[in-house]
Amino acid sequence: MYDRRPPRSRMTFETDDRARVTLVSHPFGLRITGEIDRGNRHLLAGALTWALLAGSHDIRLDLSGLTFIDVAGMRLIVTAAARLSSDREVILDPISPAVRRVLSLTGWDQAPGLRVCS
Repeated sequence: MYDRRPPRSRMTFETDDRARVTLVSHPFGLRITGEIDRGNRHLLAGALTWALLAGSHDIRLDLSGLTFIDVAGMRLIVTAAARLSSDREVILDPISPAVRRVLSLTGWDQAPGLRVCS
């Protein structure tokens, strides 16, 4: 079971040899760095599940340090955005060129509940 309380400060949620997910309390969200693919997608899935349950705020994802994300990983983000109530969003800010490319190729930059910045 995930602790539903927002973190008091930045802390590492989960990490492996290729990716790191860090909780950020203000603005509420996650910083995801490294590479997300089949081998470690569970890190992203777990962190997004926690963020969906942890509060009533928008969820800001800092993806500026993400050097690679496969389509299935991006689908996790889009699906999380779609699961939010209409008064919440998943905000991608900032994002890396790799993320921008996947969003553009899939058309998910216009997905419901998802706001792409910078």
